[in-house]
Amino acid sequence: MKPVKSQLENLAAETLANLLPFLRWILLGLTGLYLFSGLYSISSSEIGILQRFGKIINDKVQPGIHYRLPWPVDRITRVPIRTVSRVQIDDFYTQKDPNSMARVFASITGLDAYCITGDNNLVNVRCIIQYTITHPRRYIFGVASPDIMLRSMAANTIIHCLAHMPIDEALTRGKQQIANFIHHELQQRLDESQCGLNVSFVELSDIKPPDRVEEYFSDVVKADIDKSKMINDAESYRNEKIPAAQADATRIIQEAGAYKSDVALRAEGNAARFEKLLKRVRREGGSSRTLLYLETMKDILAKVGKKHFIGQDQSGTPSADLQLYPSR
Repeated sequence: MKPVKSQLENLAAETLANLLPFLRWILLGLTGLYLFSGLYSISSSEIGILQRFGKIINDKVQPGIHYRLPWPVDRITRVPIRTVSRVQIDDFYTQKDPNSMARVFASITGLDAYCITGDNNLVNVRCIIQYTITHPRRYIFGVASPDIMLRSMAANTIIHCLAHMPIDEALTRGKQQIANFIHHELQQRLDESQCGLNVSFVELSDIKPPDRVEEYFSDVVKADIDKSKMINDAESYRNEKIPAAQADATRIIQEAGAYKSDVALRAEGNAARFEKLLKRVRREGGSSRTLLYLETMKDILAKVGKKHFIGQDQSGTPSADLQLYPSR
């Protein structure tokens, strides 16, 4: 028994001695692979956050190839800061679980998600929000679920905005105002929460009343548009006619003023003439009628080229013609 046992021991010792170099190479290879696992790369659209036993060593690891101590010492988290993400708000359920009470109620009643406007009307809203990550450290460690928080804040902001706006304005000229309000208010809330997100664009893709009453709302909107068109046409007609009437009034006033001046000047001339005639009558005697007759005949004869004077004798018989020609 002893020789067999000694032979086995010798065989085992010989086998172990032969395996030791091979085991050393395996261990060395595994160690090399473990150390090589510390190499990592950051793409051009990302930035890395390096942690060592949970403590942040570097929160701005730039794109490229880097080395860290292998797991479990160091840990790298890649954050896509140059990627534009988007979220669509078309309902206002706070839970995504299809079995939640809100979704069960919606499936039973068939009611779509809606908002209530400032004048107590219902509207369905579809809003698309694009955002980027501006602060990787806050995005990873500041909030547990920043994407879910962004969606919740966006829904609350939309509800808050529409609660202060009448439905007519929301359906027509207020869409851009709503989008601007959501952008500004949502960004302010995100900054206050320090979640590291930045809203780059807000698009209000659709806002409309519920399907059951959409036709009637369309009629109201068309009537409002027709009303505005009629008011604009009336204003255009008013703006066209009032200046024309003012121009006519100015022209009539000017013509009346000119007529007044002409009549006044003529009256003043006649008055001066009669005053002159009165002085002459008083100075020379006679009647004013005779003087007026003589002056009138003088003016008439001055315009006649050839004159014939026919006199009468004492018996009343006409005498010979006396032709007078104007002096040259």
